[in-house]
Amino acid sequence: MLVKFISLDNSFDGTYCLKEIMINPKHIVLVQEEPSFRRRLEEGQLPHGLRPEVQFTSITITDSPYNKQIVVVGSANEVQSKIFQKSKQLLRG
Repeated sequence: MLVKFISLDNSFDGTYCLKEIMINPKHIVLVQEEPSFRRRLEEGQLPHGLRPEVQFTSITITDSPYNKQIVVVGSANEVQSKIFQKSKQLLRG
């Protein structure tokens, strides 16, 4: 089952946009806080409409022989809760 997140996508012109993505939790290998995006929010580099207290998390997923890093909106605890919530639903059938 896939888990839905809101990611920050860097455009070619250097601006960021928000995108809804779906990730297979089985491919997640690392979840960690991403404080550099908090600074970018304070500096006005991220899309408008995000609350000042929002946190950002980096998710590393396996992508064949390579790993891919994705920055999503939410704390590491929120991301972890989403991942394990979906896992529990699968176990209950």
